[in-house]
Amino acid sequence: MKTYLYHLEFPGGAHFGRQGIGLEETRESFSSDSLFSALINAFSLVGEADEVLAALGSETPPFHLSSLFPYGPDKSDKNSKRLYALPRPMTMPRVQDNSVLRSAGKDLKKIRYLVPEDVVRWLDDRPLTEDDIHAMRTRAARLARPWNEETKEGWHAVFLRPRVALDRNSQNSAIWWCGEIHFSRKAGLFGLVRFQDEAWKPRLEAAFRLLSDMGLGGERTYGLGMFRFDGFTPVEDVWSLNLPEADPRRHVLLSRYVPTKDELGRLPQVLSAWDMEESRGYVVSGRSATTVKRKRVRFLIEGSVAREPLSGRLVDVTPEQGLALGLTHRVYRSGLGFWFP
Repeated sequence: MKTYLYHLEFPGGAHFGRQGIGLEETRESFSSDSLFSALINAFSLVGEADEVLAALGSETPPFHLSSLFPYGPDKSDKNSKRLYALPRPMTMPRVQDNSVLRSAGKDLKKIRYLVPEDVVRWLDDRPLTEDDIHAMRTRAARLARPWNEETKEGWHAVFLRPRVALDRNSQNSAIWWCGEIHFSRKAGLFGLVRFQDEAWKPRLEAAFRLLSDMGLGGERTYGLGMFRFDGFTPVEDVWSLNLPEADPRRHVLLSRYVPTKDELGRLPQVLSAWDMEESRGYVVSGRSATTVKRKRVRFLIEGSVAREPLSGRLVDVTPEQGLALGLTHRVYRSGLGFWFP
């Protein structure tokens, strides 16, 4: 079992929609269930979707995907070292003195991202000192910062692009706005993939290269979401992680997760902290968008913490009347868990 890291650059920007009404909001990350669906659409164009779904729906999926998170340049490093942002675990870290949490607890909860080394340290059994927490907060402040026009620094900027809708009958016009995220130079999104079967590595790389021309996210008709993909790199060649020799007692979730029937009864004993989010939307088949809504599904989200890694499963979200609505296949979302470390 080997883990790889990859980078995606979006030279033309992207739209990663938030849940709710309107297109004004956009995320700076991309969930694993949406990435999975996009890759299945890429596999479908070469006639391999059924085979991939069968493999991922088995008891031993050949690979697991994390969600996509932001990376960007470290301005404090002369060699323009990349910084990687992982979601902060939802549990609080162990500390030497509880007075540290009383004084810094609110600030720690405001942290959205940590560097990978600090995520490992956060989950470790070794208590943190006040200096450790101060150093973590300092490093976290450099991650995923919005673009600042005065300092000319930041990883991304969000723009509202005006659009016009015309009434079909009266031809009256109405203006509306679409949020677009544009990444700065040497910034973008990165993901992790863990292979149980290395034979799938070249096939998945080929799917990513095909997907790079199809695009990720919404508003792809306008050229958003197309990206550059540089292949898979062993994660140990990028991150120097001081992992504990024994199996870690806590793991943070880096993907969306849905428990299997066997795991469902164990969740109260295994989960330490979690949050959930509902996923809903329309079915996209290959390159074709439809007006058919898929079933809703609730996921445990990134940052949830468990005492042991859980496998998860694929979720069938095919509409009840899918065949009558013109669908010729089943529709799935991925709830396969990707846990770190």
